[in-house]
Amino acid sequence: MRHLEDKLHEEVWRVLRYALPADAVAVSHENRQNGAREGARRKKRGCLPGWPDVQILYRGRSILIELKSQRGSLSPAQREMHERIEGAGGDVAVCRTVDGVLAYLRCCGVPLRAEVMA
Repeated sequence: MRHLEDKLHEEVWRVLRYALPADAVAVSHENRQNGAREGARRKKRGCLPGWPDVQILYRGRSILIELKSQRGSLSPAQREMHERIEGAGGDVAVCRTVDGVLAYLRCCGVPLRAEVMA
């Protein structure tokens, strides 16, 4: 399952580099489980379990996206974090395709410079 999500992450990132307007900033967050030692190191640095994979800053907004393969499901930490984000007034979407990411960005009012051609 991880391999499929990695592929989706790469495809989304490749498209975002061209599709986002010049005044948008995108970042990918790596929250992969890499053992107890790495988990403790990240916790000390303030990394939050369940934080969404992609964050886009655009004109005062923070747009959060969790990427999942077609069969992937949210972990308990992800479900809890999404609830916390929404409780704090933020929005987060779960997207399973590049088209889903682009559709969500359009719904958020982000003007895209490029579209994916099938």
